[in-house]
Amino acid sequence: MIDDGTADRGVTMAVTHVLALGISAALLAVLLAGAGAVLEAETERAAERSLETVGQELAGEIEAADRVAAGEGAETVTRVDAPRTIARTGYVVEAQSDCPGAVSDANCLRLSAHAVDATVHVQVSTAADLEPNTVPGGSIEIGIEDGRVALEGNDQ
Repeated sequence: MIDDGTADRGVTMAVTHVLALGISAALLAVLLAGAGAVLEAETERAAERSLETVGQELAGEIEAADRVAAGEGAETVTRVDAPRTIARTGYVVEAQSDCPGAVSDANCLRLSAHAVDATVHVQVSTAADLEPNTVPGGSIEIGIEDGRVALEGNDQ
């Protein structure tokens, strides 16, 4: 038989097909990896925004309870029903006597998520002293007695 070069033609088509599938698979893998990174960044941003919202709500309730206690001169207990999870993960609220980046000596709430790298600080202005304490997210009781504000977790 005389070789006219057509025997290599079938092999070239198979190699071209395999290369096209390989390049497509590589592009798909890069696309999925990039989408995963974007999703993780968006989850962190959403968690930070949610923690900021919960922190502002809690700070407002603490300040309101402080005003009521100062006006009446009595004990005050307020319950705040905050969400138990933020961005599908639990979080904690830590009462601190100093606030990073605050202009004056101010009390502060530090909210941080468990499974997401998100932490926010919210300044709280009260006449009473804020007792340092850490409580889980969810239902939180704000107690004011003898010029001290205390946060307590409430699982109900």
